[in-house]
Amino acid sequence: MLVWMMAAALIVLLILLMMSYRANGKLKEEVRMLKEILEVREKTVENLQASRVAVKDVIENFSRHAEVMALVEEGKSIEEVAHALDLPTNKVELIIKFDKIKKDHGTL
Repeated sequence: MLVWMMAAALIVLLILLMMSYRANGKLKEEVRMLKEILEVREKTVENLQASRVAVKDVIENFSRHAEVMALVEEGKSIEEVAHALDLPTNKVELIIKFDKIKKDHGTL
């Protein structure tokens, strides 16, 4: 009788072990999916921050466009314009290139 009870207890333990193993597999899959979601979220946040910086640069360039072009039309060099407006030379170059593209395409 004791042997049968031990066998029954062993069977119950094996069933519980199998159920735990199956639940563990489901949890591992859920963890994997959550990690993927977090990675996508992080990339989305990075892209949004980069877009925000790009938009800010475009707005700043537009706001300084008239000043830069006025000085360029006066015959000032890129370095002189950059110094006068306290801008990096690459930003001045970008504004000038943007103005040239606008003029080449006939847009305002």
